[in-house]
Amino acid sequence: MMRFMQWLHRWVSLILIVQVVLWLSSGLFFAFTGHHGMSGHQYMEHQHPPMLVDAAPQVGIETVHSEYPDAKTIQLSSVMGIGQYVVTLNDSTVYINANTGTAWETDADLAREIALSSYNGPGEVEQVTPVTGSEEIVGWDDAGFRIDMADDLNTRIYVEAASGQVVDHRNTPWTIADWAFRLHFMDYSGERSFNHLLIWSAGLFALWFSLSGLILLGRNVAQGDFNPRRKATMLEHLQKTGQPVASSCGGGGTCGLCKVTLHGEQLPQPSAAEKAMLSPAELNAGLRLSCQHRVNDKVEIELPNENVATVELQLASKRQLTPSIVELTFSSEQAIDYEAGQFLQFLIPHQEEVLTRHYSVATKADPHKLVFTVRQMPSPSEGVPPGVGSTYLCNLSVGDRIEAIGPFGDFVLTEASPRTQLFIGGGAGIAPLRALLQTEQDTSQPRPCVFFYGARHTSELCYRDEFEQHSGIAYTPVLSEPETSDAWQGATGFVHETVATWLASQDVTAIDVYVCGPPPMLKATMTMLAEAGVPRDRIRFDDFGI
Repeated sequence: MMRFMQWLHRWVSLILIVQVVLWLSSGLFFAFTGHHGMSGHQYMEHQHPPMLVDAAPQVGIETVHSEYPDAKTIQLSSVMGIGQYVVTLNDSTVYINANTGTAWETDADLAREIALSSYNGPGEVEQVTPVTGSEEIVGWDDAGFRIDMADDLNTRIYVEAASGQVVDHRNTPWTIADWAFRLHFMDYSGERSFNHLLIWSAGLFALWFSLSGLILLGRNVAQGDFNPRRKATMLEHLQKTGQPVASSCGGGGTCGLCKVTLHGEQLPQPSAAEKAMLSPAELNAGLRLSCQHRVNDKVEIELPNENVATVELQLASKRQLTPSIVELTFSSEQAIDYEAGQFLQFLIPHQEEVLTRHYSVATKADPHKLVFTVRQMPSPSEGVPPGVGSTYLCNLSVGDRIEAIGPFGDFVLTEASPRTQLFIGGGAGIAPLRALLQTEQDTSQPRPCVFFYGARHTSELCYRDEFEQHSGIAYTPVLSEPETSDAWQGATGFVHETVATWLASQDVTAIDVYVCGPPPMLKATMTMLAEAGVPRDRIRFDDFGI
């Protein structure tokens, strides 16, 4: 629950920060623009009430009253010197031509004159367009005219046909101000109201954000995070003393890489993060995430990868496996003792800092030759840079050198058993699975190996020929988006769905499972395996999407 609260708190904060920026920017716009600059009335002439003596009616008020005996009021007005009776009824208003006694009519020519009488700008009439209401005039949906003026502000004047009155002026500064109001009041419907569901939701989000922030703050205080004398976490201690431990989330308990084995009479209780990342068997064996616990003199820490070292690699060759995945082969003068399925942390120079990126070895163990598959991360959108690590590695030239730290990880083969070895992968997750399959097939008595690999198109099937030609591996490629040019006759859909169909006819207690692929695929596969009844202790996975 606390992990979910942290996740939601982070994303709600992002939403609120975006809205706060909109509030501040629109508020500054209001302050600097001023009311007059936003009104749309820069070229609107202030009109005095007309002199009724100039609009002497030819139809008497008694005649109008006899026609509308239920009228609440009858007022004489003037429109461009023409008399007009305004008759107010219980539920409507009627406009009468005081010269003819008929309903008032405004044509395009009269609308043009009325508009010009309310305009004091430098422009000329560009066009007169009949309209029925306008999105620019809230609450007005009657017939009328829009008169466009050819001036520097793109003035629009709206005249109502039924009354011959100027409804309002609009222009470009008003349009900009209108959108600023929408952003400021979160009123994207254009109703010019801040009393709506979206802003209520924003208020509730802000309330929840504040309360969850207080809960998380209280949790940090209780854990002593703000105490300058607090004990360091085991991860901090290991990093400070230069001991080899992997981490990619900064100690947040989300990557699961900083596994250690604790020994002692009383081990710390597993945290929520550990229950999510580690299996019950691992927890019972004393495995913990070093970022989740403080240094304790009564507990001994055993590192899983004590042969970790910093090595210098030289690029020996590279080739394009698929449109997005490059195979890089490095040589090392220093012997590297690693197991299939483990990974190295590459040290990527970037601007004034060094970044770490994890890549699994894609072949069985060879102390002087290491192969990696790197997915080139393109720019997600214009203005956003592509992946730093993958771009740097894929741009290396043969002969270039780079430092890496390792090996790390426990995504390795299970102990010898007669169980079927099931491998499920997708995308760049091919690397550790290929290494594991090669290692298993290299034993004197390989166990039965079944391999399901998911991709979108046939061009993205890494090492397809290698697996199809290997008699010891039951290889099933699955395409989620086969193209017509693929002429594909094999399995289609999502790879975990194909595996679920296969598992339905298998004894799930006689299978060891290895999973590696993109985060959505990994999540869907883990859910499927749980629903299929595969014991959690028989599943090993490598989440390279951290």
